[in-house]
Amino acid sequence: VNYDEETGAPIGCGNQITSTHLPLVRLQNEHPDYAISGSGQALLVNQPNSTPHLPRSHFLALFHVKRPSTKEYGHFAYRFSDHPPFQVLQISAQLPLRALSSNDERGGVAFAFASGLAMRNGIVAVTYTAGDRESRVLLLTLEKLDALFDPDQAANITRGYDT
Repeated sequence: VNYDEETGAPIGCGNQITSTHLPLVRLQNEHPDYAISGSGQALLVNQPNSTPHLPRSHFLALFHVKRPSTKEYGHFAYRFSDHPPFQVLQISAQLPLRALSSNDERGGVAFAFASGLAMRNGIVAVTYTAGDRESRVLLLTLEKLDALFDPDQAANITRGYDT
């Protein structure tokens, strides 16, 4: 992401949108240098028995947090309302994507980058690239994904990322 030197706004990423979800507001206030970006796709989930931390219909999507100074990424799932104004309801703990180091301008920094989300028969697939060298997929049952939304696991959305 490139930023306008005068305004600080992202260039080429579409409109900048702010959230009222308190954990995201806190993260952005505590780390104004972090770039938080959401994905363009969402899945409708309506399996209350498999999602006890949110046992009602909702959308599931991904977002990432990038620390530009180190080129590190953290990836998270989030759940949002299935009706307007589509407010964020929950954020997961960091997704356990396996990173690889790259051989490019990142200077060998290990990273993974989530790029897709799909669900079939109660299995969620998160597709991603590792180190710009390998395509990978993280497969989780809805129940295992739901465990990442446990308030004790997801209380600090930068756990394991913010050092």
